[in-house]
Amino acid sequence: MNVCRHLAMIWGLAIITAGPAQARTDPADKASPSFSCASAQSTVEKAICADPALAAADRDMAALFALARQSAFGSGPSNELVTQRQTLKDMRDCEKTVGTVLMSKCLAAIYRNRNGELATAVLMRAPETALPILRRVDAGFAPVLEATALWAGEPVNAKWSAPERMAKKKRIMALLQPYLTKLRTNEDQSFGWSILSNPGVSAPTVARIEDIFLSDRHFAALLNVLGPYLPEDSGTVITRTLPCAAIVRHPALLEATDSVFGSTMDNFVLRSDCEQTLPPAPALSALDSKINDTWPKCEGTIRFAAYRSYGNALSAARLGRTDHAGAPDAAAPNRVSLAEIDAARRELVRYYATYLGKSSSDATITANDAIAALLSAAHSCGT
Repeated sequence: MNVCRHLAMIWGLAIITAGPAQARTDPADKASPSFSCASAQSTVEKAICADPALAAADRDMAALFALARQSAFGSGPSNELVTQRQTLKDMRDCEKTVGTVLMSKCLAAIYRNRNGELATAVLMRAPETALPILRRVDAGFAPVLEATALWAGEPVNAKWSAPERMAKKKRIMALLQPYLTKLRTNEDQSFGWSILSNPGVSAPTVARIEDIFLSDRHFAALLNVLGPYLPEDSGTVITRTLPCAAIVRHPALLEATDSVFGSTMDNFVLRSDCEQTLPPAPALSALDSKINDTWPKCEGTIRFAAYRSYGNALSAARLGRTDHAGAPDAAAPNRVSLAEIDAARRELVRYYATYLGKSSSDATITANDAIAALLSAAHSCGT
């Protein structure tokens, strides 16, 4: 059997070729996973069929992956297939664990993480499907994601005092007030509170929950400091990401993923899922891998701010949201070839024309800006 076809037939991936309508959604199948247990052969497949919780998680994964095939732009394919294939590999590796109990724990952890990723990816498109799953897999972060989806569902610079938005405004306040209260009253979170309530000259001030409704930047400022202070669920460290689909609608929300602490804490600031949820850009991904593989060793905690700045430049490139600085191209980082850089640049020109509807000239300018910003941020240690 063709390897890709085989991958598409197990553990929820049949929907790649069959389509969402053929995923197992019949009420009679609620005790079964997304694949046929009658055909289960591997130890992992049999373990999933024998455990109702794992079977339910598999059904969730299949349904979520079906929704996640479309990119966060609203058109074109997402890049989720790459991560889904790695997930299947990780699940197969659970066979290496000894004993049914340990295998089930291994599978449960993988399902939890992957379903959290996929639910975040489809949150803007299908909140009624995503939110119940997010509340189960990451209760400490689910309110932040719900508030973000509600916010991003309104236009940029929406008038939040308008009567038609009062119910949504109250819900957002109720969701986020507990986090702000902890920042203000918990000594362990005082650094985050000082950043919010007494920021620099150009940064927005958030001293009370009502302040987040002043602008997208105020809302993003609160999210920006929350990452290191979010509770860990079930003792498992989870990478918390904001849905790229929300950033597509409200580009200023990308500021929520900026470095803000100037220390190791920047390593725990929220990320975006743009790499997974936007269309594939293999040449850009190859350039990113080369830059990371050749990054010189950095000392000191400020390096995390440098890594985060580079990551944001990469997300901005995928979003087509790099500022036009009018500056010449940055020099190629050490051991990164001009051919690799040019391949990514040419790919971005096509990418912006295809998915953002830019003219050839505008796409070229945006691609040049994106690559220049990426190279400028690369191989920095923050000093």
